[in-house]
Amino acid sequence: MRRLLIIAVCCGGLAARADEPDGWVVVVPGPPYVVKNKARPGTSIKEVWAEGPIAAPVRDIQDTQMTPANFKNFLPHLKVSRNIGAAEPDGSTYVYTELDLPVVTSRDYVVRVWLDESVKPDGTGAFRNHWVAVPDKLPERRNLIRMKVDDGSWYVTPVGDGRTSWAVYKFAIDPGGMIPNFAAEMGNASAVPDTFRAVEKEAQRRAAERAKAVAASPRDAGAK
Repeated sequence: MRRLLIIAVCCGGLAARADEPDGWVVVVPGPPYVVKNKARPGTSIKEVWAEGPIAAPVRDIQDTQMTPANFKNFLPHLKVSRNIGAAEPDGSTYVYTELDLPVVTSRDYVVRVWLDESVKPDGTGAFRNHWVAVPDKLPERRNLIRMKVDDGSWYVTPVGDGRTSWAVYKFAIDPGGMIPNFAAEMGNASAVPDTFRAVEKEAQRRAAERAKAVAASPRDAGAK
């Protein structure tokens, strides 16, 4: 997850640059990240499709995305993110997030998250998850706007020797309330790339820690 830097994009402020099939419009042509959007029929919501490289192994990107309690350590404007309740029989979990936003009223949301495809025990393979908003899972809180629409997914596959990955990130958000135009314009060009870079930095940190642990294991074993 995720889409914590992307509220501005969903306000429709991105300027179209090129048309693609199926109604998608390229709004950031890359490189390194290509961002497209299209209108969700019958709504003012923009669906967003972004893809590009992340310089980290898939397993570490998966761990980054599936550990919500750690989101506040690398994603800006995030005050709280945590699992709530027990996992469902299908393995899906519920995550509550509160955003502390500048200028505009802060938001919160609850999503149900599924791990659709996981890397293998040896770390090879792909990662895929998706989530949908469940706004009535928890009572709304004072001084926060509950986001009613927050749907999305990540699909991450290895590239070459697996040290780099290719990520496809799709989402649709209705931030609710009133978003000033200048606030939307502030984040348009940088929002999705910032999300990719934040995920990359955290995944690289996890990869480095994992490498240190592997390197230390033989010494530890020999000392016993």
